[in-house]
This record gives sequence, structure tokens and C-alpha cells, in this order.
Amino acid sequence: MTETSADESALQKVATTDELEPGSSSVVDVDGEQVALFNIEGEYFALSNVCPHQGGPLGQGRVEDNCVYCPWHGWQFDVETGEHVQGEDAVGTYDVVVEDDEIHIRL
Repeated sequence: MTETSADESALQKVATTDELEPGSSSVVDVDGEQVALFNIEGEYFALSNVCPHQGGPLGQGRVEDNCVYCPWHGWQFDVETGEHVQGEDAVGTYDVVVEDDEIHIRL
């Protein structure tokens, strides 16, 4: 029997690597929260799907130069840090762990 640490038990599988091509994004549900998941050149990042400006769906936004552009009003957020590029409100980030071909988000 192997022991599971608290950190490991907090991981939730949300996708597989073949479901999220480089340069694409997806919206996944993590315990009732909508999370925007991004594949940037084989690295995976996760942000709150809700833009703080007016609630736009960030997971549907265009991704360019490691930033996601909110599809409603163009607010830009760094996909790694969640920071707004003009210094406004940031969005929450989630740790992403890839094990084998499975993408997990740490709760």
C-alpha cells in the first residue's frame, strides 16, 4: 500500500495532453469552478475563467505571447502569473501537474 500525501490528494485530472494541442485552450470544471486551461508550446497553465472586468470567459480568448485576451473587451492576462498586463486586477491561477499524459490541477 502506498501513502498519498495531502498534496497528491488535492490533484484533480481535468484533461489529457492529446486533448489540448499547443496554442489552444479549454474550459474545465474543477469542483464547480470554471478554469481556463492553456497549452503554450507544451507547457500547461490554468487561470480562473472569469475576467475581473465584466466576467468574460478567458478560456475562449485569443492567446498570444503568453497572454490571453478576454474575448469581450480585450483585457490581457499573463497565463503563467494571472497578472493583468496593464497592472489592473489579476485573475487567480492554479498549479498544473502533468503526469504521464494526464493534466491535473491542484486544488
